[in-house]
Amino acid sequence: MVQVHQAPSTKILDVQQNTPGGRKLFEILPRQSYTNALHDGTYSDVFDLGDWSFLQILLDIFATSVTDAGDVMDLSVQFSANGVLYYTVGGFTQQAGNGVAAREVMTFTAEKSVNEDALFGMIAAATVIDEKTFGRYMRVLIAITDANANAVHQFGIEALIK
Repeated sequence: MVQVHQAPSTKILDVQQNTPGGRKLFEILPRQSYTNALHDGTYSDVFDLGDWSFLQILLDIFATSVTDAGDVMDLSVQFSANGVLYYTVGGFTQQAGNGVAAREVMTFTAEKSVNEDALFGMIAAATVIDEKTFGRYMRVLIAITDANANAVHQFGIEALIK
């Protein structure tokens, strides 16, 4: 089977269509197998979040990785004010090539102001960010380090926004 790389598109979220809990669930990366050959240094679609106040990103590694112990996968969340220049504002725990099923959550709020100098050096599971500084555009970077070109990481990423 041949898989074709598609350029990321920009998806505009309609946060007015919220769930009864007041948050909208959307898919960032579908639950599937990701490989080094197709996903090293690639990005999810870009999401125009609009005026948001709460963003929770859910990583679901649904199966044991099929690769070598020395290989790793890094996933980072990036924001942009203009859709061109992006800043990494959060990163999930690095996943080992022989890692097991796991779940992680990263939460961002835009309701408080923060010290921008402290934020630029921060990679954490929970972060308060100034929406006006980082903007409304968000994407996820996938970076898979694979020495033998055989890595398969099985995961999906969803988000809740308000």
